[in-house]
Amino acid sequence: MIFDNFAYIKTETLSGDIQTDVKSILSINGKYNTYIHVSNVAERNVFISERYGLDRDKCVIGGLLHDISAIIKPADMFKYAYENNFDICEAEKKYPFLLHQRISKICAAEYFNIIDEDILSAIECHTTLKKDASKYEMSLFIADKLAWDREGKPPYYDVVDAALDISLESACYEYMKYMVDNNMILCPHDNFIAAYEQLNTRR
Repeated sequence: MIFDNFAYIKTETLSGDIQTDVKSILSINGKYNTYIHVSNVAERNVFISERYGLDRDKCVIGGLLHDISAIIKPADMFKYAYENNFDICEAEKKYPFLLHQRISKICAAEYFNIIDEDILSAIECHTTLKKDASKYEMSLFIADKLAWDREGKPPYYDVVDAALDISLESACYEYMKYMVDNNMILCPHDNFIAAYEQLNTRR
C-alpha cells in the first residue's frame, strides 16, 4: 500500500464512511485545511453533477479524495514516481507537487479501495485536465478551481461560473484561457496543453 512507503504518515482503520475517513487521515497528518478544501470541492462537484446529470456519489467521492496525497511530501512524490517508472513531464520535474493528482489516484485505489474508473480518472487529472476528458474529469477539474484552497473568490470565478451555463467544455476552456492570458501557469503541463488545444479547436 502506497502509504507504507512513508514512515511519517499516520493511518487509522477505515470506518467505512468516506467523509469521516478522509477527515481523519488528513487531520492526523496535519492537513485539516486540506480537508476543508476537499469538502468544498465535493460540495461544488455535487452542484455540477446535478446540472449535468452525473452520478452524485461519484462526484462526492472524487471531490473528497482528489487531494488525499497532500499528506505526502512533494519530494517523496517525485521519488515514488521515479522509482515506479512514471512518465514524468518537465512540469512535474520542475514542480513535483503537480504529481499529487496522479499520486492521489493511487492513494484512492490502494487505501480507500476505490475501483470506479470515472472517479479514479477524474482524480488523476483534476489539476491539469487532459485531452478527450470525460464529463466526470471536467466536472472535478472545474469544481477544484471554483472551490480553490485560497482566501476569497478566484479572479476567474465569474467567467468560469457563467461558462458552466453553456457547457462543461466551455467552463474548462474559459478557466484555461484565463490562466494562459494572465500568465498564471508556473510551467505548462503536457496534459494541460493538449486539453487546451483540443478545447480551443472545438469552439
